[in-house]
Amino acid sequence: MNNNQRIKSNIWKYYLVTSLASFGFYTPIIQLFYLAHDLTIFKIAILGIVWTIVRMALEVPSSILADRWGRKKVMIVSFIFAILQLATILYAINYWFFVLASVWSAASFAFLSGTDIAFFYDTLKVLKKENKFDKLWARQQIYQQVPLIIAFVSSGFLYNISHLLPFQISLIFLVLSLAATFTLIEPKYHKPIREVSVFSHFKQSLKFIFKNPYLKAVLLFTLLFSLGSDISYGYGQIYLKQLALPIVLFGIAYTFKSLLVTAAANFAPSLRRRFSYRSMFGFQIVAITILFYIMVLTKNYIVGAICFILIAIPHGFFGISKSSYAHQHIQSHQRATIDSMFSFFVAAVFIIVEPIVGYLADIYTIKLPFLLVAIAMSIYCVYYLVYGHKQI
Repeated sequence: MNNNQRIKSNIWKYYLVTSLASFGFYTPIIQLFYLAHDLTIFKIAILGIVWTIVRMALEVPSSILADRWGRKKVMIVSFIFAILQLATILYAINYWFFVLASVWSAASFAFLSGTDIAFFYDTLKVLKKENKFDKLWARQQIYQQVPLIIAFVSSGFLYNISHLLPFQISLIFLVLSLAATFTLIEPKYHKPIREVSVFSHFKQSLKFIFKNPYLKAVLLFTLLFSLGSDISYGYGQIYLKQLALPIVLFGIAYTFKSLLVTAAANFAPSLRRRFSYRSMFGFQIVAITILFYIMVLTKNYIVGAICFILIAIPHGFFGISKSSYAHQHIQSHQRATIDSMFSFFVAAVFIIVEPIVGYLADIYTIKLPFLLVAIAMSIYCVYYLVYGHKQI
């Protein structure tokens, strides 16, 4: 097998790795699990803040490490952290175990963030197929659907049998995913001629973003869109619980949400051939804002669940269009670092936002912070439609 064939095998192996990791049986019920252990919404928000701080601390350094040390090695470390997260939850005896689990989870996310896309993109670059990135990157979500559907549909039933069972089964599949990661082949990618320090690499990447008007514009869009998308997903279980959605339907809601994300992500490349990035981004921010207002106004759990699910459409479009647009403006040796810096800035926003969300949700309901998010996105919608779209 020649080198190109070995590198080409990364594509299906990466699909295998992500598919095994997608057996997240605990995903649709983790906040219900926290609530069952007498955590207030504010305490859950504190877990989110811990997660965000650790993510911020490790996001850029881990991606610089990926650009220097190798993407495969950093991905392996990420899965080890993910395994530690579930193991810690399984043996938790008090709130501090959940805090530690959040630390492991954030470390896992930070080490994978940017690294996975850079690994996949540079695999295609070696094969001279980077023009197929949109299509092939979106295709992974198709292969993730079977494990996601199995995990999400069964999560509520497993949770009713034992609160720990969804975590135990997920742990088994994470170990298998880690084993599959060892079979990946590190693609050759461009490195700068001279080595620079971590701080210098960070500084260079930061300057590169703020000197590039296209990256600045998409960064601002990412911050506002992620505010809505991440808050709706992160507090969706609390929102649906407050609307009195039956627990067994939580997994069903997350299944349909996952299917819609995948459908939208795979449809995005086709839409890109017909519409500009400006139009795509405009639809995404307007759609999610409207859905947020409906979620705030409705008292019907079916309507609320449908809106929660439908946010998957602009989210699916966003994941592909943002990555495709941004990577067209990023140099190879900074690819993982800059992608993670976007996540770093999103995390910085959430350090401010999440305690407010938790505090207001405990005093009133989750609908109040949802309303404030909708108002913030409305202001950005006006800016984008009047002026911001010209920067894309």
